[in-house]
Amino acid sequence: MLSISIVVYKPNIEILKKTIDSVYHRVVHDCKIQHKTLLIIIDNGNQKSKIEAIVKPYTENNLIIRIVSGIKNVGYGRGHNIAILDSNSDYHLILNPDVILDKNSLKNGLEYLDLNLDVVSVCPKCRDKDDNPQYIAKKYPCILDLFLRGFLPKTLKKYFDARLSKYEIREIINKDQVAEIEIMSGCFMLCRTEALKKIKGFDERYFLYFEDYALSIELARYGKLKYLPTMSITHFGGHAARKGISHIIRFLLSGLKFFNRYGWKLI
Repeated sequence: MLSISIVVYKPNIEILKKTIDSVYHRVVHDCKIQHKTLLIIIDNGNQKSKIEAIVKPYTENNLIIRIVSGIKNVGYGRGHNIAILDSNSDYHLILNPDVILDKNSLKNGLEYLDLNLDVVSVCPKCRDKDDNPQYIAKKYPCILDLFLRGFLPKTLKKYFDARLSKYEIREIINKDQVAEIEIMSGCFMLCRTEALKKIKGFDERYFLYFEDYALSIELARYGKLKYLPTMSITHFGGHAARKGISHIIRFLLSGLKFFNRYGWKLI
């Protein structure tokens, strides 16, 4: 019924442990899934022994954990594709190693997909570690919005708040409304496996960044993407601009690929 993939590269071990713990409790206690749920961890950083020590307490009941290690760093999308393209599940959860699933989040998402056959993927309500909202459902991006959101200092960002609010569809999210959306964040994407296989998973030309934007657009060819506030998560990551020059360069190169493929929108 359900498969889950997490791609890691030298992760924060304590946060990864919390992520796996939350997955375990959501699958075993909230969903009470009768069939085995397979969690595949793709280890891009060759730290299998550390990951094995984390997952050992959770390999029981209906959660099976498999670690794919001994590979070079194949990137985010290609890593997830190892799990997606080999899956025989009905639903597949693409999950970051720094996301905590709140109680009943997975249960509510699976039930919604069961009842709404025209929906191919659902996006959760998200908050950061300080309980501030993270706007992970968005409209199709333009260059200006990406720059303002990712690189503008907080002291100046307030002057563009109205513009960013539209891009981040805050009016919908702050009202906890179920709504059709254009772009979902790759930190948590609960999808129909059949739809993921039809588009052959992530576009592997993206090593990191924008692969979730591209996946959102491709998935929408087969059904609706919905923001579902009855699912909720806590996300510890994000903010490419704060991770150093190498991440900024990867962000810019991936953005170039994305806009060349799907169309440029400057403002």
